[in-house]
Amino acid sequence: MNSLRAWAESLGGIGYPLCSDYWPHGKVSSAYGVFNERLGRPERAIIVLDGEAVVRYVDVHTLREVPDESEIEDEVRKLD
Repeated sequence: MNSLRAWAESLGGIGYPLCSDYWPHGKVSSAYGVFNERLGRPERAIIVLDGEAVVRYVDVHTLREVPDESEIEDEVRKLD
């Protein structure tokens, strides 16, 4: 997905997969508890998993809020 590739590049280039809950609609966000049933869409959420698929960081925002990229980078670096 082009938007994920652009975001990865804006973070300085990353060598791990990114996921977007595009299709099937809401399946991933529902599994992680960030699908907003009332609005019919996921919240804007950043969820970082380690190599064993254990959730290590969750950051949820409203659609108009912009996540703090430096905070996300710090959390990802903790996994190294």
